[in-house]
Amino acid sequence: MGPKSSELFAKVGVSTIEDLFYYVPRAYTDWTNVADVGSLRISDCVTVVARVISCDVLRRGRMQIFTAALEDDTGTILARWFGRRYIQRVLEPGTRVAVSGEVRFSRFARRIEFVNPSFEVIGEDDVAEGRIEPQYSQIASLSGGRIRGIVRTAIDGFLDQIVDPLPESVLGSRELPGLRESVADVHFPPSLERAARARSRLAYEELFMFQVLVALKKRQLARSGGAVQIVWRDDEHARFTGSLRFELTRAQRRVIGEIAGDLGRGEPMNRLLQGDVGSGKTAVAASAMHQAVASGHQAAIMAPTEILAEQHFENLTALLSPLGDRVVLLRGGMKAGEREEALGLIGSGEAQIVVGTHALIQERTNFSDLALAVVDEQHRFGVVQRAALRAKGSAPHILVMTATPIPRTLALTVYGDLDVSVLDEMPPGREKVVTAVRDEAARGKVYDFLKSEVASGRQIFIVYPLVEESEKMELAAATKMYEQLKEQTFTEATVGLVHGRMKPEEKDAVMDGFKAGTTDILVSTTVVEVGVDVPNATVMVIEHAERFGLAQLHQLRGRVGRGDQQSYCILMVGRGASDEARERIQVLADTNDGFVIAEKDLEMRGPGEFLGVRQHGLPRFSVADLGSDSRLLVQARDDAFAYVAGDPDMSTPAGALLLDATKRRFRGRGAFMDVG
Repeated sequence: MGPKSSELFAKVGVSTIEDLFYYVPRAYTDWTNVADVGSLRISDCVTVVARVISCDVLRRGRMQIFTAALEDDTGTILARWFGRRYIQRVLEPGTRVAVSGEVRFSRFARRIEFVNPSFEVIGEDDVAEGRIEPQYSQIASLSGGRIRGIVRTAIDGFLDQIVDPLPESVLGSRELPGLRESVADVHFPPSLERAARARSRLAYEELFMFQVLVALKKRQLARSGGAVQIVWRDDEHARFTGSLRFELTRAQRRVIGEIAGDLGRGEPMNRLLQGDVGSGKTAVAASAMHQAVASGHQAAIMAPTEILAEQHFENLTALLSPLGDRVVLLRGGMKAGEREEALGLIGSGEAQIVVGTHALIQERTNFSDLALAVVDEQHRFGVVQRAALRAKGSAPHILVMTATPIPRTLALTVYGDLDVSVLDEMPPGREKVVTAVRDEAARGKVYDFLKSEVASGRQIFIVYPLVEESEKMELAAATKMYEQLKEQTFTEATVGLVHGRMKPEEKDAVMDGFKAGTTDILVSTTVVEVGVDVPNATVMVIEHAERFGLAQLHQLRGRVGRGDQQSYCILMVGRGASDEARERIQVLADTNDGFVIAEKDLEMRGPGEFLGVRQHGLPRFSVADLGSDSRLLVQARDDAFAYVAGDPDMSTPAGALLLDATKRRFRGRGAFMDVG
């Protein structure tokens, strides 16, 4: 190919012929199964050749929905694509397309349609009857035919030169086809079954390689040693539990035991603690931090927002000050004098437990003897921040916590170098939050219910989505809603508003008023962290719930139900919400199990949307899909860890070949590349 085409391929990560072999089709046009629109039936998996007669773009928060009406000589059918913005640059009225997918029935539109089908723009004579034709993701101005031609030339000229990186033992035990066969079949398959088999083998290979890096990274951390050995003192733990106003759950006791085992070894702990909001992660972390102090060292906890840091400071002071531990707060919004005093206490070691935000990892923050570092709401930080906190001590033990339940596939990938503990039990007496889905027709009844809760002395959250693409418009809408609720709907209640554009002191004043109970109803956008602990808040109303991911909705729901009163979460759905959105939200109403919700969220939205753009640890996979390849990932992890255990230095010829191929594959694609 010429220099211009080479440049375009490089922009999508294809710089070598090897890269091109792994640039697999996103879909296939099955010219062996072409049907007329007029003959389509529900559940048919077919290809239709039609012309676009009209297009429309709808916006649902961050999500864009592109709809095209397609027509052939026998009838018309709708096709809808969710979140695929490039489509509106490709399809327009008059475009001739081949569309492949499953025919579904839309309860909302009351007609059959395609949802997220594969498609390809074709010319008047571009019908490859009897063949299965690969479709590749759009590469700028290159046509599908041009990309196919380049891939075909590469396979014809160089396929016999590639070397399979997978060890013979793995190929045999998993009964995998060879690499050359798989590359040929994934690009130009004789059948869709052969294409699926080839893609599965290449996905397994990619996941296996990544898990080899994870295993090597974990081994590297274990070998580094040098961590302070914190011998768990049963007498100090008895003092800690004796000072609590509650009994630890069995899950908390189990996880504390796991952490105690880690701290007693000479290698740094590297553990992830998962648990729903209210499951008691802070108490578990506090028990470990107290042990670090009892051994003569410092401990620190880093939170993503000042509000959350202040909440941790208050909770840890209440838990640990009675035991003699000195807790100090460090945050960006402190006055200069307070900040200098805090930095001095941290540097001298007088501050035994330090609570802070990103200020903990800034250059001027120096610890005397940091032995244990806790990172809260890990999904709000990245691997870079975690490493920066680790660098503040001499190989400190690391405990990262998250209230966002993480599906196993993501935990094995993003946090693959960490040991995982799960708090899967809630404290006794905690009532399940009753969750209901309501639409505009029920708004009057919803408001009547809110008034009755306020009249009973309860407090209410009303969360309004703030969307980046239309931030000013949405903020105005949230402000308008606040004014309407305050002046017209809840005239006998005190209504407050908090959003990300407020000055810190204004925001703090509103939040303090809500915590103190002087504000009955808090209207908030999600720009601000609403993770304050208000046991008297019994209702969480989420407007336009279809705009949120399930994990975020579950987190917001966890802000109520923290007292001894029955609590409620009301998910208000907008008029234009799709069938898919309503089905997704119903999952939240049907279960309170965060892990079930997280798995469904991953399945529906994919890993990128699930984690959000803030997560820096997720690698970019070329073939594998974490939503659909969970079984392959578990197999690949088991095999990779077993292989590294048998060849820890990757010094055998097969190990060296594998490591070299792995580093080539993942160059520039995220974490773990500093191994070996």
